[in-house]
Amino acid sequence: MKIAALDDDPLFLKSLGSLFHFSPFSGNLSLSCFSTSASLLASNLEEFDAFFLDIFLANESGLMVARSLQTRLQNPLIIFMTSSREEAVDAFALGALHYLVKPLDQAQVDSALKRVNDKQVFDQKKLILPGRDGQIVIWLSQIHYIESFGNYKDIKTDEGVISVRKSTSEVLAWLQGDLRFYPLSRSFIVNFDFVKSLKADGLLLTSGELLPFPRDKKKAISAAFLNYIRS
Repeated sequence: MKIAALDDDPLFLKSLGSLFHFSPFSGNLSLSCFSTSASLLASNLEEFDAFFLDIFLANESGLMVARSLQTRLQNPLIIFMTSSREEAVDAFALGALHYLVKPLDQAQVDSALKRVNDKQVFDQKKLILPGRDGQIVIWLSQIHYIESFGNYKDIKTDEGVISVRKSTSEVLAWLQGDLRFYPLSRSFIVNFDFVKSLKADGLLLTSGELLPFPRDKKKAISAAFLNYIRS
């Protein structure tokens, strides 16, 4: 894992480096420290797997830095660090992977790095399906939802729609045990990673699409979504 850490306190960055060194992930871990947002944003952002950002920087906010990262990268993994819990709601509204309250200890840092590692493992899951011109590779992390038309399934991904002839039971078997995916109805299986909010009549996706669900399933869907968030 290649991690970028942004904090304007050099002593804190030194302490963070020590905590990273003694982490169980240290054998496969590289940390680059930045004291200003300008130096971070001028670096090769694509090479980093996650960003540890201090929320309270001199004359600026780590939340604004996070927004800049989100405009330049696709779904960056962001862990906020702060001495206050008051910014937690704003942090998670930006899709933060984790939120650490200073002073940091080894358990906190290890927990955050485990989340980054687990997310990377999730993102490496893929489906390999037969196609007319060879095999089709579909990364689970890129599936927004799956829509059913009888025995045909339209898989909506970052790259567009891929249609396959598979039964619903076969599709659910692919996704078994992955808390990101949930069958809303006979028509839709959604990836919670792409859900923006829960509405009265459906799930609003980050794309702006609204996936409907039966009213009598709202409570179960809400519970599954909260379980996914906690996980």
